[in-house]
Amino acid sequence: MCVIQLLCVIRAMESWNPEHLSKSFLFQANEAERYCKEVKSKIDRTPTYKQVFDEHLAKFYVFNYLHDRTFLETKELFIKELKNMLSFEVNNSGCFDFETFERYRKLYINQLINNHSH
Repeated sequence: MCVIQLLCVIRAMESWNPEHLSKSFLFQANEAERYCKEVKSKIDRTPTYKQVFDEHLAKFYVFNYLHDRTFLETKELFIKELKNMLSFEVNNSGCFDFETFERYRKLYINQLINNHSH
């Protein structure tokens, strides 16, 4: 691959693609929801499954909120919305331990901020 082709590939990777992001967020939300259903059937086996459930429920809440939104149009709007999400008040969302849920919810949001702030 020549240098020009490599630069084109790098630019394409760096370009902002709201549709791709939205589809990615929807996929992650669906996978988290599917995993929650799977884990919920195993909750009685060990308490660890409650933490796993809360983690994936938090992931579902974050990524389900993000897909198909107008703030995905620009990176700046997206980062601003992510920062706003950190202060959202979330009621007990069906989780087993709200502190665990909230810790993971903020972790996923912060990871997205870090990944897209460059």
